[in-house]
Formats: sequence, structure tokens, C-alpha cells
Amino acid sequence: MSVKTPSASHPPTDRILRAILAILFSVACFSVLNAVSKALTQHYPVMQVVWARYLFAFVFMLALFLPRSGLALFRWHNVGSQVVRGLLLFFSSFLYFHGLVHLPLATAASISLTSPLIVTALSSRFLGEPVGLARWIAVCVGFVGALIVVRPGDARFEWHALLIVGSTLCSAFYQLYSRRYGQAERPDASATMATIVGTVAATPILPFEWVMPALGWDWFLFVAIGVLAGVGHYFVTIAYSQAPAATIAPFNYGQLIGAAILGYMLFDNIPDFWTWVGAAVIVCSGLYLGHAERQRWRRLAIKK
Repeated sequence: MSVKTPSASHPPTDRILRAILAILFSVACFSVLNAVSKALTQHYPVMQVVWARYLFAFVFMLALFLPRSGLALFRWHNVGSQVVRGLLLFFSSFLYFHGLVHLPLATAASISLTSPLIVTALSSRFLGEPVGLARWIAVCVGFVGALIVVRPGDARFEWHALLIVGSTLCSAFYQLYSRRYGQAERPDASATMATIVGTVAATPILPFEWVMPALGWDWFLFVAIGVLAGVGHYFVTIAYSQAPAATIAPFNYGQLIGAAILGYMLFDNIPDFWTWVGAAVIVCSGLYLGHAERQRWRRLAIKK
């Protein structure tokens, strides 16, 4: 009697579970990272917080990867594309942290959840991937959800929400660039380069904005955001290496729950009705896109 071996398109159940646990842990890391960053930006310049996020993430990456990878950690096939990726991620963080100063965590998280929709909308032009009418409709519905959250033209419109929109665009292009040019690079080397670029980009401005942390606790928080960023991205890498992206992507929406809970606990922010409505529209469109992606991979697996 022959034994079936699991194919790449259908990973074993234990790998799927491992991937889900990894992405949930990364979501928790990023939720706490954003909450701590918002708390720090109430007392310190945003650039100082961004610098700490990248510098201590770089230190964490060295401690984690250097013993295993050695100098291969600093070998890149295309340095130019790696620098562009790093800058896109840096500006995404820079704009997001500036927006967090003025916005509730849940509002910022809701807007940032449109990133997969933007990637889908641009994948045809940048990656040559077919989108299809149903997926275009889902993308448009998701953007309607974003408009409900931002509410341009409303009397209560907060223009700082546009900073989160800009951050989300940078994040989407970072993902597109990663898909297009990142296949030939080692994941640990790519992650390390991103932290190097972010640290180098923030350092020249730092002396003009530096505020000496008054308490040892504040130093701990500065280190913590870097470690949380490094750990979060590390577990994202694990998750996407263990299961198809369409399987684990929906769990990213847990960031909205984390943002709402931490926003209420730490800053007494309660999202208003329309923020929840817009977030629900964005999540539903994203879940549909994830479902459509799973169906597409199943059809491809059957053809093979």
C-alpha cells in the first residue's frame, strides 16, 4: 500500500497550525509595538522612536542570525533593490508613527489593513499577475471601507489619517518590491538589510531631535520596540514559509482587535461607530480576496 506524501500546495496540518500560531504571535508583537510607539511619541520626537525601532531591531537580527549565517547575512545579489525596499519600509514606519501621535490605534490599524488590497490592485502592472473582475470588485469595496474610516470632507475629518494612508502605500510597494526582487535573496539577509537602511536613514536627523530619556523604563521601551519589530518580522517569515499566504493572511486582521483593546486600555480610545463599519468592510473584502487566492491555488494544484 502506497503512502501519500503532502504536496507543496497542501502542507501537513501541523505545518498549517504552526504557521497560524506564528502569524498570531507576530500580530501580537506588532500590536504591542504600535501601542508602545504611540506612548513614546507622546514624550519623544517621532524620529527618535523610528531610529530606536530600527537600531534595536538590527541588533536583534545580528544576535539571532549571525551565529547561523555568518557573513552570508551581508551578501545581497541586488543591493539597489534591497535599499529601495528598506527605504519604503522606513518611510512606512516614519509616516505611521507620525499618524499614531494624533490617531487612535484602531483607526490607524483599520486604514493600514488596506495594504493587501493595494497590492492586489497593483499586482497586474507590477507583477504581471491576473486580477479578474471579482477581485477588482473586492478591492473597490475595500477602498470604500477605507473612505468610511477616513471620512474626507466630514466635519470631524482628521488630516493625520492621510499619513497612515501614505504609510500604507509605502508598505504595499514594499511588499510588491519584495515579491518581484526578493526571491533571489536570503530572507535573513533581506530582513537585516531593511534594518540597516532604516537605521542609516534615521541617524543623520537624530542629533537635531534627540531628547535624552529621563527614566530607565523609557530606555527599556526604546529597546523593546526594536526587539518587538525584529521578533514580529521573524515570525512572519516563519508563517509564510510554513503555509500558503492565502491561508494565513486573514489572521493579520487580528491587529484590529489588538489595537482596539490596547487603545482602550492605555489611551482610553474607543473607536466610533463609523470606524467599526469601515473596518468591517475592509476585513470582509480582504477575507474574500484570501478565499479567492485559495481557490486559485487549488485550481493550479489540480492542473498539475
